[in-house]
Amino acid sequence: MAQANSNNSTRAPVDTTRRRFLAVAAGASFVSATALAGAAMALSVPAAVTVPSVPAIAEPTALHDPMFGLIEAHRKAGRDHEAALVEQERLERIGDKAADWAGEAPCHAEFKAFDVLLAAAATTLPGILAKLAYLQDIAESDAWMFNDRKGSAPRLIESFAASNVWAVQS
Repeated sequence: MAQANSNNSTRAPVDTTRRRFLAVAAGASFVSATALAGAAMALSVPAAVTVPSVPAIAEPTALHDPMFGLIEAHRKAGRDHEAALVEQERLERIGDKAADWAGEAPCHAEFKAFDVLLAAAATTLPGILAKLAYLQDIAESDAWMFNDRKGSAPRLIESFAASNVWAVQS
């Protein structure tokens, strides 16, 4: 075994870049969430140590995590955008020129709400789990939303890295 001295270290070089930190933090977040989800599914784990599923949380505002409000704001913006598209189609059928702009503002509002959701850090473990579940649903049904927004992945990774609740949960 090699001896370490001031001129010769046996430790590997440390990558101190921000990108490396964010990658490690995101990986740790994913591993922690996966481990918690696995523990919650195990039948031998007492109910007192598991995290309730997101739909089972009756009062999300009681958790004091803004993530629940951001998720609901994005859902509402999506519903408003959908309603505007229905109205746009109706206006197009009757030949109204207002149809050209009927869906534009609600579309921008939905994307703005999505951008805020991507960038926001959760403050509680249920908030992080809710964000993961909600974004997974979006990825499965509307993956284009991630692709159409430049910088979505870095914002998402940074928001999970900023969600510094992992250390206090263990």
